Amino acid sequence: MASVIALLSGALAVPVLAVPTTASAAEACPNTSNTYVLERQPGSPKADTYTDKTLRKYVDFDPMGGGANAPLVSTDFTAKVPWSSRIVATRGGKFYVFGRDGVKSFRDATAEGGSLLEPVETFADTGIPWLGFEKIWASGSYILTINNQGAFEAYFEGGHVMPNGQKTFAPAPGFPGPSDPRVKEIRAAQDVWSVGGATYTLDAGTIRKYTMARFGSAFNAPTVVATGLNDAVQGWSPGAGTVYTATASADYSGLVRGYTGTDTLVSANPTVMSGLFGDVLSDTATCLAPASEAKPVVGTPADDSDLPPAPVEPDPDLAPEPVGPRVVRGVFTLGDGRPAAGMNVLIEASDVAAEHPGSQKPPVLGTTTTAADGSWSLTLPEELPADVAAVAADNGGALNVSATVAGTTSSGVPMIGLDHTVAAPEDPATVQPTAFGVAVSGEQHTTAMIPAAAPDTTFSQPTAAQEATTYAAEQDASSIGAASTAPTWQADNRALESSYTPYIVNGTDVSGQAVTPYSSGTCETLRTALSSRIAYTTVGEGHANWDAYATVDYDSKLSTTVDVAVSTGSTWKASGGVSLGSSVGQTTGYTNQGPNFARQYQIPIQYTKYKYTYYCGGIARSSYQKIIAGRYSVPAGGAVGKMGADVRYKDGYSKFNASPKSHRAYVEPGSYFQLSRGKSVKWNGAASVFGVSLGAATTYDRDHKQRITAGRKAGRHDIWGQNDRVSGNPGLFFSW
Repeated sequence: MASVIALLSGALAVPVLAVPTTASAAEACPNTSNTYVLERQPGSPKADTYTDKTLRKYVDFDPMGGGANAPLVSTDFTAKVPWSSRIVATRGGKFYVFGRDGVKSFRDATAEGGSLLEPVETFADTGIPWLGFEKIWASGSYILTINNQGAFEAYFEGGHVMPNGQKTFAPAPGFPGPSDPRVKEIRAAQDVWSVGGATYTLDAGTIRKYTMARFGSAFNAPTVVATGLNDAVQGWSPGAGTVYTATASADYSGLVRGYTGTDTLVSANPTVMSGLFGDVLSDTATCLAPASEAKPVVGTPADDSDLPPAPVEPDPDLAPEPVGPRVVRGVFTLGDGRPAAGMNVLIEASDVAAEHPGSQKPPVLGTTTTAADGSWSLTLPEELPADVAAVAADNGGALNVSATVAGTTSSGVPMIGLDHTVAAPEDPATVQPTAFGVAVSGEQHTTAMIPAAAPDTTFSQPTAAQEATTYAAEQDASSIGAASTAPTWQADNRALESSYTPYIVNGTDVSGQAVTPYSSGTCETLRTALSSRIAYTTVGEGHANWDAYATVDYDSKLSTTVDVAVSTGSTWKASGGVSLGSSVGQTTGYTNQGPNFARQYQIPIQYTKYKYTYYCGGIARSSYQKIIAGRYSVPAGGAVGKMGADVRYKDGYSKFNASPKSHRAYVEPGSYFQLSRGKSVKWNGAASVFGVSLGAATTYDRDHKQRITAGRKAGRHDIWGQNDRVSGNPGLFFSW
C-alpha cells in the first residue's frame, strides 16, 4: 500500500490500492517490510506550500503480526521530494514522482549502499493530468486515480515507447465510472488501500472491505471489518492479513496501531510506535512470514566491541559530593547579562503548602549583597525558626528558598530578580542533613532581573480558551514526550514567544540601564494565593526496547524538583525550582512493561498561583506572580499515578549507533540494571498548569529508580546513558 499525497490541491492524502498478485513458488515471504513516510511538521497543514518534503524510510520488523512482536523502526535514510510534486510507492521499493517537469521513477537503493530515491527513468508527457487528479496511488504495475469528475481510472507504464526511448503511460479500460456507488464511497473516504485481493477504506473511524469479481470490474458491496477507530486518519497494509492505522499529526501524537485479520480486524498492538508525522507509503508484499527472533538492525552495525556489562547498580563511590548543603547561592544580572552588583538580596523560606487563606509574609532567613560579579551566597543559621524547621522536616529535609533583588533603573522603571534554590539544614534530631536534602541542594542559578509590575496591579488571568492555545496545552495534548526545550517565555500568544522581550518599557530598552536598590528600611514580601490546581507531573521514565522489560518505581514519598514560574505580566518564565520530598505520597509506578516499551510516569501534584507584593521601608514597591508546586494530591476519583508520554523514539538501533561509546553497556539475558542514585534528566514538559509548561527532575534512591530487565532471547541487550556512562551519572538510560 502506498499513500496518496496531495501536495498542490490540498486534497486529503490517502494510501494505495494494491493489485493482488500471486507469489511464485520460488518467492520467499519476507518477515520485514519497508514503510515510507512523507514527513511534515506536527500541526502543519496537509499541503505545506513551497516547502520541500522529507521522505523517510522505516523498517517494519513484524508486518505479519501487526507490530506485536517487533518494532517499526526509523532508519537514517531520507530524501527530498519537491513541494509541487506528488509521490506514490509501488511494490519492490519503486516510486513514481509526478511533478511539473513530468513523471519520473525512482527506486530505494539503500540496501546496496545507494540513495533512497535513486533515479530510474523519465517518462514522456502524453497530457495525462497527474497533478489534477483528486486521488492517485499505485498498485502493482498500475497507477490508479480518481479524476476531478469522480471517475475511476487506471494507467500502466510501457503502453508506448517514444522515438527518444522514453516510455509512456496507457489507460486500462473497464473500471467503474463516477456513478458507481462503490466508487463514490471510495472517493469520499479518508483513506483507501488494497491488499490480498481486497480493497479497504477508512472513513469516520470505520474500515470497510471491498472485493471485485475480477480486476477492473465493479466493486461488490463492502463488509465492515472495524469500527470505533475515531482518531485514525490513514491506514495501510504491508501484506495480506495486517492493517496499520495512524492518528493525525495535528494532535502531536502520530500514534500507529496494528491490527490483524481478514473479515474482522483484531487489535495486535495499540501502540506500535508514536511520533509518525506525515503520509505513509508502504511497500506491499504478496505474502509475509512471522517476525524473526533476532535483534532488529538497520544500516551498518555499530562498533559495540569491548563494551562493559552493566552493574546491577551504579558505583555509589562515584556519587558527587554536595556543595555546602547549608549554603544557598546564585548570581543576579541585569537584563543585558552584565552583573547586577551591589544589590540587596532578600532570602526567604518558600512555604510549599498548596493553599492558605488570605495573605502571608514568608519567613525571612537573612539578607546579603551581590558582589561585583553579581554573585551572592548565604549560610543558613544552624538553628532555624521552629516554623521553618517544621517546613523542612515535612519536605524530606529540603528547605526551599527564594532570593529576591529589587530596585529602579536610571529611568525610574521598577526591576525585580527572582531566584529559587534549595538548602539542606541539619535535622535537629540527628544534627545531620537528610540524604534527600543533600541530593537536591547546592545548585546555583544565574538569574536576570526583569521589569516589575506596579504594586497595585491586578493581574488578569487567562480564560480557558486562551489556555487551550498555549505551548503548555500543545505539550499536554501530545502522546509523545517533549523532544525540545520550552521557549524562554510562555504566553497565550504563541507567535510572540520566540521574539518576546520584557525590557521594552514605554518604547525604551531598559535591559542595560543601571539598577539602584531600594535603600531605606527592611525589605519583605507579602504573598496572596490566587488559585490552586492539580496537574499530573512527570516523575519517571523507563525504557525497554526489543526483548526487555521496564520498571519505574516512585514509591512512598515525593522526590522531585519542579520549576517555579514567575511573571510580572501575562508572560511566564522558569526561574529555579522547588524540591518536593514529603512522605505523604503512595504512588507505585509501573513494573515489567515491555518489550518495545518506553513510557513516562506521572503523579498528581497541587500547584498554586500567587501574587507577591515587594515592600521596602514599609512601602509597597512592586508586584509579580509565581506558580509553585506543592503537595502530592490525588483529585477526587483520580489516579494515584498514571502512564505519561510515549518516548520510544529515544530508543532503538539508530539512537544507540549515535550515542557516545563511553555511555554504553549491556545487560546479560535474564539480569537487570537499575538507577537508584543521583538525579534524573530534566523533563522539559513535565507538567502543564495555568497555561504554563513546567520542567521537573527526580532524585533516585531506594524508593525511586529506573530499571531494565533483559529477556532471554539469544543476543545481548544494549543500554546507554543520556549524560554519562551508566555506572556514572547518566540521569536516564535508553535501550536497544
